[in-house]
Amino acid sequence: MPIFALHTNVSSAKISDAFLSELSAKIAQLLHKPESYVAVHVVGDQKLSFGGDGKSPAGSAILKSIGSVGTSKQNNDIAKVLHPLIEKNLGIEQDRLYIEFVNLAASAVAHNAQTFG
Repeated sequence: MPIFALHTNVSSAKISDAFLSELSAKIAQLLHKPESYVAVHVVGDQKLSFGGDGKSPAGSAILKSIGSVGTSKQNNDIAKVLHPLIEKNLGIEQDRLYIEFVNLAASAVAHNAQTFG
């Protein structure tokens, strides 16, 4: 049930369906989860300043999952793939993007009218 949310000052017009599909597939692969459980939410056109610069492309993201995130190794392995992917597709340089990792308890997430645990 990974949920990836990215808020960016990049124009929504530059956020393609192909990018969302690529991101979804990559997150499923990285977290060893079925892609049918992956949710990707990219919100463009945000007023966002990073390091005092509100004009250059920047972003703030959160990746939440039941397991598969949380350790330094897991988070670094994921970041090494997601940062370049986002830079390639949206032009957000890797030093202008934060990704927060949140490991959720199975009982904290509901889907299809029941929690995962």
